This record gives sequence, C-alpha cells and structure tokens, in this order.
Amino acid sequence: MLSQRALVDASGIGNSAIQLVGKQIFFTGGSIALIQNQGAQAGSGINIQASNFLQLSGTSSDGKIPSGIEIETLGETVGDVMVSTKDLSFEGGAAINSKTFTEASASNILLNAFESVEVKGFSFINPTTASIASGVGSYTFNAGTSGKIAINAGQLTALDGGTITSGSFGAGAGGDLIINANRSVELSGFNPILSSPSQVAVGAYKSGNSGNLKIISPEVRLRNGGIIASYTFSSGNAGDITIEAPSFLSITTPVNRSDLSYEFLSGISSYAISPPILIQQVLGLSSEVSGAARSIKIKTERLSLSKGSITVSNLGTGSAGNVDIDANIVSLKNNSSISAATALSDGGNIFIRANNVQLFDSIISASASNPEAAYRLLGIDVTYNLAQTGAGIGGEVTINTKTLFSLGNSAITANAFKGRGGNIWINADAYFFSGDSQVEANSQLGINGAVQINGLAIDPSGATTAPNTVTEIPEIASACQGQSGVAESEFIITGVDRLPLSPNDVPPIKPTWQDNFVSGQVNNNSEEPKLITKKPIQNVEAQGWMEDSYGNVILTAEANSGTPYAALSANLCSEENVSKSTVITPIQQ
Repeated sequence: MLSQRALVDASGIGNSAIQLVGKQIFFTGGSIALIQNQGAQAGSGINIQASNFLQLSGTSSDGKIPSGIEIETLGETVGDVMVSTKDLSFEGGAAINSKTFTEASASNILLNAFESVEVKGFSFINPTTASIASGVGSYTFNAGTSGKIAINAGQLTALDGGTITSGSFGAGAGGDLIINANRSVELSGFNPILSSPSQVAVGAYKSGNSGNLKIISPEVRLRNGGIIASYTFSSGNAGDITIEAPSFLSITTPVNRSDLSYEFLSGISSYAISPPILIQQVLGLSSEVSGAARSIKIKTERLSLSKGSITVSNLGTGSAGNVDIDANIVSLKNNSSISAATALSDGGNIFIRANNVQLFDSIISASASNPEAAYRLLGIDVTYNLAQTGAGIGGEVTINTKTLFSLGNSAITANAFKGRGGNIWINADAYFFSGDSQVEANSQLGINGAVQINGLAIDPSGATTAPNTVTEIPEIASACQGQSGVAESEFIITGVDRLPLSPNDVPPIKPTWQDNFVSGQVNNNSEEPKLITKKPIQNVEAQGWMEDSYGNVILTAEANSGTPYAALSANLCSEENVSKSTVITPIQQ
C-alpha cells in the first residue's frame, strides 16, 4: 500500500522504468507512481501487476494532489503504462494520466482487468468551484500525439462524474480510445461542482485533430446524464465514434429531476462548438470554430432511447458528420432525438437500417437551421439566433425498415432556414403516422426539399373486431345406422415399438397397425342424417389422439384442433369404407 503522499519516482533523462507486482495494490492519500522523461533516451514505462485488484483513491489532505499513476514526456517518449489485474477501481479524484509537452508522442495506457474497471466520482479542490474527476486520461500539449487508451475488461462503469478521455491541447493529434468489455459498459451520473457528466470522450481544443473512439460490448447503458462524445472547440476535427453492442444500447434520462438546476441528458454526440468563455481565456482560444464534427456509427440488436439523444452537430463553419445506425429494433420515446444539425454549413445525414422503427413523442432530424438542442446534451447553455444562420441545405434522412410507427407528436424532418430543405427517403413494408406526427423537409426562406415514402400505409380505421359470440357445435352425427358382423379395430403399440412417453424419447421406427375388420353386410339407409343424442357403438373415422394414464394412445373421434364440423355423406356407408369409419379403442392391460 502506498499512502499519505507516498512517491515512487523514476524521473530522469531516460531509460526509466517502474514495476510493481503484488496481490492487492493500493494508492491512497495523494500517493503517486511517477516518470518524467526529460532526456533524449526512451524509457521503459510503468508496469503494474496485481493478481487480485488495484485500487487508486483519494487525494492529499489539502485536496491538491490526486492519487494515481503519472507518466510525462518532457523529452523523448517514455514507455507505456501497462496494468494487469482482476479488478481496477478509481475513486475520489484518483487517475492514470499520460501527457506529452514536446514533439514526441505521449505514452499509451493499456489496462487489462478481466473482471471489472470502475471509475467513480471526484475530489474537491474548492467545495464550490473546483474539483478533480476520477479517471483515465491521455493528452498532448504540443506537436506530439497523445497516447492511445485501450481498456479490456469484463465490465466497465463510470459513475458520478468519472471520466475516460483523450484530448489534444496543441497541434498534435489526440490518441484513439478503445474499450472492449465482454459483459457490459455503463456510464451514469455527473459531477455537480463542474457540471460534468460521467463520460467517455475524445476532444480537440486547438489545431490538432481528436482521436477516434470505439466501444465494443454486448450491453451498453447510458443513464442519468452519462455521455459518449467526440468534440472540437477550434480548428481541429472531432473524432469518429463507433459502438458495437450485440445485445442492446440503452440511453435513458429520468423524466423528472427536481434536484437539478439544469438537466443533463444522457446521449452520444459528436459536435463542434465555441467553448465557454472561461476555457477560451485559459487556453487562448478564439470564439470561432472551424473544425468538423465526425460520424457516429452504431450496430446493435436493440437501440432504445428514453429522453436520450444521438447527435452530430456543428455551430461553426464545419460539417456536422453523419449518424449511421444498423439495428433490429430502434425505439425512441419521451422526447428523445436522433439528429444531425448545423448552423452555417449543410446539415448532416442520418441513415437507419432496422426491422422495426418506433417513435413516440420523439424526433429524427437532419436540419441546417437550429442545432441549439444538441448542446443541451452537454449542459452547455447556448443562446442561438436564427438570424445568424447561413444558406446551408438540410441533410438527408434515409430509413429502411420493415415497419415504421410514428406516434404521439413525433416528427421526421430535414428542414433548413435560408438554404434548401433536405430530403427524406423512407422505405418500409408497412408504416403508420398518427394525426399529430409529421414528416417534412421545409425551408423557412428557401426551397422545400423532397419527401418520399415507399410502402403500405396502415389504416387503423379499416380494422374490424370479431363478434363476441360462441358458435354452437353439434354432436357428431352418423349417416350409417349400423352394420352387422363388424368387429372393432384396435391400434396396438407396446414394448420396444411403443409411442414415446415424452418428447425426449426416440420414436418407434416401424409402428404396427392391426386391423380386425370382418366383412359384413351394410344396411341400406335412405334417410337423412340425424343428430344422435345417445351414441351407440359405431364406426367413426379417427380425427385425433390422446394418451391415458398408462401411456396407451387412444384415437378419438374429435380432432385436437381443426374444423369444428364434420361433413356427412351417404357414400361413407358403402362397404369399402366401413373399415375407415371404425371406432378405435385402447388395449386394456
């Protein structure tokens, strides 16, 4: 255990390394493992192996030094940070960071926790204005690229403002962020001091481009303000976001949160926006944004949004990127949205391929008019003026599905302000739009776009309800009043060749039929068939079968399911058909 500001320091001019091996390893109270490479020689990095768990928690007593692992490039590149353990946890502001301040690349961060990774909470620097989030980060502050972050785990959770981020604060590109969790990924909650949600994100703050972000896990949940994001605040471009969730991707926000002064929506976003004034002042940034947002690609069995958002957007001059969704079911409700929005450039595009698409009080929009709602996702208060919009055209919305339902004041739009409206292409086997839902590709000051819907429109007014009556079923009647010299036939299967007693038994190979029919005279009958109240022993063709308590099969005169009425015909009483109309009884044992 490292506690009370303990320090493991291998800083120097190069060829530095730290290796820790144990069953349980703790970093607490502002304790740090540190390498600062100040020379021209590359280092070997930091390697930690904890067979049970590695726990990083808390800060120094003054709250200024978080516990954790820090590796910094002040000269040449240092080696990677490598962690191998069963369970890995960060809490109370603890972190693993990799940074470069030169033209050399920052170190990669490679975390392998075959059971779980948990990133939780933050620490207070000032109880009301400042805090440090728990998490994992890789950053560049110069021309060097930031390192890659790769996390392999059974499950990964980020809670109460915990973060996993890669960012470029200089000319160098940000590193890629890859998460592979073989059970689940969950992001939930927020940091109330910094108004910062739990997040996995990649960002560009200056001219360097952001890295790309990829998450692979059967189940991905974003709840209570948790977000996945790529962004740019300047001329660098945001990164692509790819999510592969074979079971489901769920994005939910509580409908009512009376404890919040501002609502944090859960969601996935790639965006370009002028940063808040404080960040502009600290980083020396312009208020103008020229970088591009990038694409969001989602592949899942079920995509479910409840007051959630998937957004690509740009408040600057760059493009918005695209949203590409491949799923079996896409469900949006409670004011959810899938959107591609711009202020000054052409709108982004939305492509949805699914077997079923359901909208209830929700919207799918590719607009070049008002992307304000996109930034509510991140808790950024944006005052948006439509007079500032340019002549960008609306984007395209393409939906290919078997069934599409748009209910409860839902909308599918590709609108514009000054430019031409976008296009909406819907191909569905069947679709239904409620009276308060809309599909439009309009422009307030320009030319409207096109809307084309191919498929069968469902008309609920044409539906009929079956009468609530019970049909009387008559008793079985016979056209034959009797035969002489006729013996009853029996169906016998015993021993090895018996019928199976359960579905798991092997059925008989060659079941045997015994027919005890004896030729006899058939009485003439010219009278019309009549219903018989008392059934004498008669020959009736078997219509079904059942099994008694001894395992014997009994052929019955009524089918288990089928037509309730049996046709009666006089030709059934001919001699050649008598054996086909015999009663079948079980062998009594």
